[in-house]
Amino acid sequence: MRVDFPVDERSERFLRELESDEDVSAINSILLSKRGEDFYNYASIICFCFKEKDLMDIESVETLPGKVKIWAKKKMLENDPAFMEFFKHLFSLYSSFSQTEEGLSILGKRRSLFPEIYVFHRVKELYSGRLKSIVRRDCYVVIEDWDTRRDRIREEGQKIDVGAWDPERENGQSYECKVKFYIKEKEHQLKFLEAIRDHSEGRINVFLASFAPKKVIIRQLMSFFPGRDMGKINIFGIDELKNL
Repeated sequence: MRVDFPVDERSERFLRELESDEDVSAINSILLSKRGEDFYNYASIICFCFKEKDLMDIESVETLPGKVKIWAKKKMLENDPAFMEFFKHLFSLYSSFSQTEEGLSILGKRRSLFPEIYVFHRVKELYSGRLKSIVRRDCYVVIEDWDTRRDRIREEGQKIDVGAWDPERENGQSYECKVKFYIKEKEHQLKFLEAIRDHSEGRINVFLASFAPKKVIIRQLMSFFPGRDMGKINIFGIDELKNL
């Protein structure tokens, strides 16, 4: 089966520019250096603290898990170097945008880089031993004669956040990545993932990946799309990502 994930070069240059920001780069480095519970805690802060005032008073963020609050307080008291570096850059990033609806929307786009980059690098590690494999991000999808650049319009979705394919084993993965899962008005993204799986005859496993817990993602999906069959899409929450 012929599969490719062509990259939009203009988009790729734009993403590189965003990621070169000092704060974004430092936060990404710390996230990628962590596994297990440490990653869970760092990513949870990004997920549930989305305003400057949340970082100023983490204890008041009701949705942030209690165990993460305890961990963050301990790290602060210990003056832990990695945590203090992370917190400094996260606060700098958040405070660089006006805390208005418009400013927070722009900040949200910066925050969305974190799960996408994390998944991209972890998937690259998974496929690193497969010499002919490809792993790309923010890419179009080509499966045999189906080319999303031609066969889908922008409103339907043409690109996925991360795509991987091993031509020797003829299997792969596609990811749509979110920080905090909210997809109420974006059912086309679910349909897009399902279309990728169908066109690949199930050889490409498709995933929704988020820094939110899996149970939260499923609860929201059930609320937004009652009765919708989600059997074709894998859900990766923070617990799955920490072990990716």
